[in-house]
Amino acid sequence: MRALLIALPVIALYVALAAVTFVPLTWIIRDIRPIYWVARQGCRLALALAGVRVRFVNLENTRKHRVSIFVSNHVSNLEPPALLAVLPRIAFILKKELRRIPLLGYIMGLGSFIYVDRTRADSRHHALEQAKQTLANGVSLMIFPEGTRSRDGKLLPFRPGPFTMAIETGAPLTPITVHGARRLMPKGSLKVHPGEMTIWFHEPIETEGLNDADRGKLIERVRAVMEEALETGPPAAN
Repeated sequence: MRALLIALPVIALYVALAAVTFVPLTWIIRDIRPIYWVARQGCRLALALAGVRVRFVNLENTRKHRVSIFVSNHVSNLEPPALLAVLPRIAFILKKELRRIPLLGYIMGLGSFIYVDRTRADSRHHALEQAKQTLANGVSLMIFPEGTRSRDGKLLPFRPGPFTMAIETGAPLTPITVHGARRLMPKGSLKVHPGEMTIWFHEPIETEGLNDADRGKLIERVRAVMEEALETGPPAAN
């Protein structure tokens, strides 16, 4: 708790300084890279001040392809900043409600973040077209296929969207398994407990040449990778 009390004013100051410097620059040049760099550093700072240590396993798997669709289990709000802090240029696929957040929604729009209205079929089609363009521009995608955070740490059913995107675009799927984040900040809690979380990047799965008939097997393959990793736990630190 003490770490959080120290972190909050520092983070607030960091955000304020970024808002009056890099946000106007981003708006003028219409380029997300300056604010993206600031966001990455801000995520690292926030995690460090909150006492959260992040250990990455097989980080080299994130750089084996020009672009990739990263898919991760989802148990905590700590995962997005931890992933943003380390992954190459990425765009998250998010629920449309987040677009309404003042300033942040605008910045995420510049960053090619994709919004989905899960109640409308045409929104999913539009998201697929945006995903194709985002990948063509050299920006990878980050998706939580469960669609929401798991309360007990067990995998929820996967939504088919990320796998359809991978098949339609031919982009490789890189599974990610997060360990320990639920203990530090479970769903429904605003309190962050100091400690370590581990993010394990698995071997990318090629999707070139697959079609819609292969989607079920692709989902099963990714799910099997994550379930095994959750059962065995991450490799020991060197």
